[in-house]
This record gives sequence, structure tokens and C-alpha cells, in this order.
Amino acid sequence: MSPLDQIVMTNLRRLTVLRALALCGYAGSSLWFGHSLSGGALACVVLGVCTALVSGWRTRGQVAIRRLEFFAHLLMDWLWLPPLLALSGGAANPFITYLLVPLTIAAATMPRFYSWMMALVSIAIYTALILAFPGTEQDHQAHTGAAGGAFYRHLVGMWATFAFSSLLIAGFVNSMASTLRERDRRLHQLQQAQARRDQVLALGTLAAGTAHELASPLQTMALVVEELQARGNQDADAKADLALLRQQVDVCKQALAQLKRRASDPESRDEVQGVAGFLQRALERWQLLRPEVHYELSSSGPADMAARLPLTLEQALINLLNNAADASAGEQSVPILVEATWTTQRLRVCIIDSGPGLGAGSSSSGFGIGLILSEAALSQLGGRLHLSARASGRGTVATIELPLLAPAAKHARWEQPVGHSQADAGSTNQGEVL
Repeated sequence: MSPLDQIVMTNLRRLTVLRALALCGYAGSSLWFGHSLSGGALACVVLGVCTALVSGWRTRGQVAIRRLEFFAHLLMDWLWLPPLLALSGGAANPFITYLLVPLTIAAATMPRFYSWMMALVSIAIYTALILAFPGTEQDHQAHTGAAGGAFYRHLVGMWATFAFSSLLIAGFVNSMASTLRERDRRLHQLQQAQARRDQVLALGTLAAGTAHELASPLQTMALVVEELQARGNQDADAKADLALLRQQVDVCKQALAQLKRRASDPESRDEVQGVAGFLQRALERWQLLRPEVHYELSSSGPADMAARLPLTLEQALINLLNNAADASAGEQSVPILVEATWTTQRLRVCIIDSGPGLGAGSSSSGFGIGLILSEAALSQLGGRLHLSARASGRGTVATIELPLLAPAAKHARWEQPVGHSQADAGSTNQGEVL
């Protein structure tokens, strides 16, 4: 069961214990003061014990208790309590204040609708007892306000106090309980956000150390590749492999250099650039890292629109594209679909792979550190990342939604994608294998 279901189960246990204590207290006080219980009152006490046993039995189950069921357990007190009061003193019975107990529990644990409903039911029961069972020696005369009117007016005052207390509990206590629940919910969200930040910080620290350690091996690899290429005694396949290896080493060195530059210049986190050009450059950079993977880009939006696009967005896109490529490892002939739409206020990018999907056990290989970092980066930028199953049933759709910040007029510029005209901004482009 979820933590919320466990809380509801605990509240039902407390209600059961409270009901048992109330019944024991009522029976014990009746014996203490020498009041014998009539047959009807005894039957009501037995019915109350049965309701306590039913609630106690329900708390031993493993099935979650829903809101409506818990409210029904609260209403079970009205099966035995009003008849018991009517048969043992009516409205004059001091035990009538127990009517506030189910109301208080409902106000403290349930939404406002149930709280007000319980308040109306409690007031209606008290009113019926005042009218039908006032509990005075001259019941009928007190009803009309003649003999015994002073005590009846006292009962009416008690009723007014009860009604005011019921409305106060239903209104203010429920509002305070809702405020506390909202505070707990926010605290839980903050704790989850802090846990994610700690995880990202740990990953960032690990990445920084790893990048520092990779600098020297990459330099050595670059020198070795240069020496091998300088010998010139390789066949055509070996030369092609060396050229590819040199390209990949250069990509890694550029990534490390870019990481160092961004870390040393935190002021240049946002760049004003064309949205279409930004998406195209991000895909081209990723294609250098994964030349064996095909992609198809479908974009729609104002071709000449520029916005402040954070540098972390490009890395988030590359991480998600890598996840999609890993998930589609067995379907390399099927391209990864990238659908981008943007307006002056918002950017939306969908990355669709052809992997097993979210429900498959093997899909976890495609959703790792990159997904965690992407989600953290988008959250800091005011955006969000949503994963959903593909409509065809196979594959996953990773959707990025990000608000766009319009640049100042003097800084606005648009960079045309290399090899594409403005008319191509809304068309579909096929990524080529390099």
C-alpha cells in the first residue's frame, strides 16, 4: 500500500479504538451511577460493539481503504448512537457530546465536502433528539415551552452551542487540516526535489572528475592516431578506421573543452539563437557521436524566430537522443523520429524511438543517467519531461516542453540552419549516416 493508504488504515484503527473506549465508558458510567440499561439500550450497545468489530476486522486486511469507505465507517456510529441516546435520556444525556467525535475525525482527515456533510448530519440528529426526546420530566409540556420550560431553554442553548461547534469544526478545523496536508505535500515535494538535486550534484561531481581523468588518455590517443596516419602504409579500410577514430577522439576533446569553457564562464549560459538552427545543430552534434543511427526531423514554427536557449537544453536533447538510440539498438534500420513545434512562448520536442517500450524489461538500458540529468536540467529551466508509450504500442515518446524567453530587440538574431532554406524549416529532413 502507498503511504497515503497506510495513513487511512491507521486512522481507521484509531476510530475503532475510540469507538470501543466510548462504548466501555458509557456502559461503565451507567453501572457506576446505578442506571440499568434497558433492553433497547443494551441492544444499541451490542450493535456498537459489532460496528467496532467490523472496523477492526477491516484494518487487518491488505486492500487499501478508499475515501468513501472510510466515510462509511464514520457513519456507522449513527446506527447505534442516536437510538442509544433516545432510549437513555434523550437530548439531556451528557453522552450526546460524542456526536462531535465523528465530525471532528471527518474534519481532520477528509475533504471539505465530507466534513460539511457530517456536520449537517450531526446537527440534524441533535435537532431530532431535542424535538422528539428532550429528556425532561414533562416532555410534552416542555416541548411547548410551558412547564419545565427553563430546562428546555437550557437544552435549546446546548443545541445552539452544539450547532455552532459543529459549524466551527467543519469550517475552521477542516481548513486548518487542509493547510497542514498541503504543507506536508509541499514538504514531500521539496524533499524529493532535494534528493534529485543531491543525486545530480553527485553525478556532476563524478562527471567532472571523470572528465579530468579522460583528458590525458584522449591526448595520448590523438597522438597515436596521428603517428599511425603519418606512416601511410595502411590499406584503404585501415585508413578509414583511423579517420573515424580520429574524428571520435576530436569530438571527445571538443566536448571536454566545451565543458571547461562553460564551467569557467557561467555568465554565458543562455545564448540568443534561432530555434530552428539550434535544433539542427544539436542533432548534427549528436550525429557525430552516433553516426550509425538514423533520424528524421519534423519541425513546425516561425522560421525566423530567435529565443534565449540555455546551453543545458542542447545536452538534455543529446541525452534523450542517446537513450532513444540505446532503446532502439535492435531496430537500427528504423529511424528515430524527432518532432519539434514552437511558438513565441513555448517549445515542444518529441523524441520517438522504436524500442520495446516502457513496460518491457529491456527498456531500462535506454533510461539511465542521461534521463536523470535531462529531467533535472529541464526542471531548473521551468520545463518538464514526460515519457509515454507510443500509440502503435512499441516504442517510447519522450516529450520536452519548455517555455521560451524572448530576447531583447537589439540582441535578437536568427541563424539559418546549414544547408537548409527558410522554406525548409517546416519540412521533414532525413538524417544521413556520416
